Amino acid sequence: MENQLTVIDDSALEQVLIGGDLSKLSPAQRVQYYKRTCESLGLNPLTRPFDYITLNNKLTLYAKKDATDQLRSIKGVSIDDVDLQDIGDTFVVKVKGHDTTGRSDVEIGVVRKSDMQGNVANAQMKAVTKAKRRLTLSLCGLGWLDETEVETIPDAKTITVSESGDIIEEGNVGKKLIGNKRPYDLETLKSRIAMFAEKHANDTANDGQRGLMVGGLNTCYAGEGADMKRHEALQFLTGEASSKKLPDNFVLAILDWLHLTQDSGGAYIPDEMAVREAQTLLTYARKEAGQEELFEGQSEE
Repeated sequence: MENQLTVIDDSALEQVLIGGDLSKLSPAQRVQYYKRTCESLGLNPLTRPFDYITLNNKLTLYAKKDATDQLRSIKGVSIDDVDLQDIGDTFVVKVKGHDTTGRSDVEIGVVRKSDMQGNVANAQMKAVTKAKRRLTLSLCGLGWLDETEVETIPDAKTITVSESGDIIEEGNVGKKLIGNKRPYDLETLKSRIAMFAEKHANDTANDGQRGLMVGGLNTCYAGEGADMKRHEALQFLTGEASSKKLPDNFVLAILDWLHLTQDSGGAYIPDEMAVREAQTLLTYARKEAGQEELFEGQSEE
């Protein structure tokens, strides 16, 4: 595996280095390219700091939260100033920062107020996060898109690539609540959970993973009634409301969807899109069921 990249033919190598098209590589070569990219930046490939996307019919990488968080630590990126402006229907955040070499830069992040289901505070935080990640990538001299930018590109398509480098799924990226875009509508989300579950058909979930799933879903529904909302979500996504009775492969499927990462305090936080989908899920699920509460009074089994 270590020498897989050396067998890339000249035309494929040209496409990767000049055109940035990773689809020209074999699955094994794609894995090695991914690992070497991480190694060149000092990133841990096991944390999946990058994901795949097609832009202009080219398969390429984009940076996720794990990438920018690690890069800030490795490169010593510090934020000097954050300026939040309320302009029309958007929040515009300008951040200034520097790295350990003394190099400084300025970047902005723009988010619509209607983002995050109209939650103004969350939209503001998202704008700050977007600006900080853009600044980090800029200071590190990287031209990659950040995941907060990817979701705003209408023609972008996310690509699911297995650990062995095989391209197994393509999906649109976007901001509509209905349709085959992120955040996913109910039916699309159920289909993805089923796909993940099939992938884990022969895998076993331990107690720790089952606990992480429960904690992750409860974080999505933080506040009063989180347990009940978790029951409703599991029922609609898997057909089983009890986390204790949920088959192992569906536990792992839910974890794939939540994509939990640890914050600076050690807490496991679900992916932002998964949180939006989990919250939106209940609205559509309850409308379909024609009732306000689906499992009122149900206790954890």
